[in-house]
Amino acid sequence: MKDDRFEDEPRVVVLGGTGFVGEAFARCWTESSAARPSRYLLHRSRPKWLGLRGIELNDVNLANPAQVLSALRGHDVLVNLLRPDGSGWYRGAMESLKSVFRESGIYRCIHASSIDVYAGVKDHFIDESTNPQPLSPYETEHIEVESVIRASFPETIVLRLGAVFGRGGRNLVSLAEEMSQAPQWKIALRRSLYGTRRMHLVSVETVARTLVQLSLDQKRLGPQVVLVTDDHDPKNNFAFVQDSLAAAFHRDLPKIGATAPRSLLRLLLRMRGLPDRNIDRRFSHRKASELGLPSEAFADRLEQYAQHLAGEIGRRAE
Repeated sequence: MKDDRFEDEPRVVVLGGTGFVGEAFARCWTESSAARPSRYLLHRSRPKWLGLRGIELNDVNLANPAQVLSALRGHDVLVNLLRPDGSGWYRGAMESLKSVFRESGIYRCIHASSIDVYAGVKDHFIDESTNPQPLSPYETEHIEVESVIRASFPETIVLRLGAVFGRGGRNLVSLAEEMSQAPQWKIALRRSLYGTRRMHLVSVETVARTLVQLSLDQKRLGPQVVLVTDDHDPKNNFAFVQDSLAAAFHRDLPKIGATAPRSLLRLLLRMRGLPDRNIDRRFSHRKASELGLPSEAFADRLEQYAQHLAGEIGRRAE
C-alpha cells in the first residue's frame, strides 16, 4: 500500500555525501530513468563530480536551522550520508536540527551507519536483533546519532554498512600497496594468519543501488535496521581478496598450508591494540534479502576494483 506522500515519485534530498559513497549514489541516481533530480546539501566541500546532470546543489550552514529548514522543505526523503569522526560534532549537529527535521515534512530518512557499532559484541553471528556494543568514541557517536535520527522522522531506515570498497575509498588500499611491493614472505605470513576469514566487505555499487531503491520505494517500509554487507558471499574472505589483488598486480603467491590457529591471530591483534572478537564473525543478509535490496556480484566488483588499484598505484610509481 502506498503512503499518501508517495503518490508520485518521492522527492529526495541528500545531506553530506561528498565522499566516494555519495559520488556512487549520485551516478546511480542520475542513471535511473525514473529519478527526479536530487538535491545535495553541502556544508563543507564541493567536489567536481557534483556537477553531474540531475543533481541540484545547495550550500548550507548546519548551525543555521532556518537555512537548513528552507533547503529541506518540499522533499519526501532524506538520505543522510554524514559521517562521525568521534569528536562529538555530529551528534551535536543532529541534536540541534531535530526540530528542523520534524518541521520539514520529510517522511522517510535513510540513514547511513556502520557495522562498527558491533565492535564489542562476542556473538559469532550478528543480525538486526543483535544489540550493538560500541567501544570507541567513533562507534558510540554512530549509535547516538542513530537514536537522534529515529526520534526525528516518522520512518527511519538505518543502514549499518560493512567495509565499503570502491573507487575513491580507502578500504583495501593498504593491502593493494602491500601486494605491489612487499616481499613474498610478508604476503605469505599474512595469508597464513588470516586465511579464509571473513572481510565483511560491501561494494560501493551495492550501497549506492540500495540507497536509490529505498529512496524511490513508494510503499510504507516502517522503521528498519538493515545490515548491508556482501558477507553472504563465500568469497568475501581474506584469501580471495589477496588472490584478486595478486592477479591484478601479476604476482605469483607461494602455496600456503593450514591457517594459523585463531589464538595466535588474537594475540597478535591484541598486541597491536586492535579488536580480536570479529575474526570469525558473520553478518546476516536475511533482512536485506526480504526487502529485495540489490546485491552486486561481489567477485566481479572486487576484481574490477583490484584492477583499478593496480593501475592507480602503478601510475603513482612511474
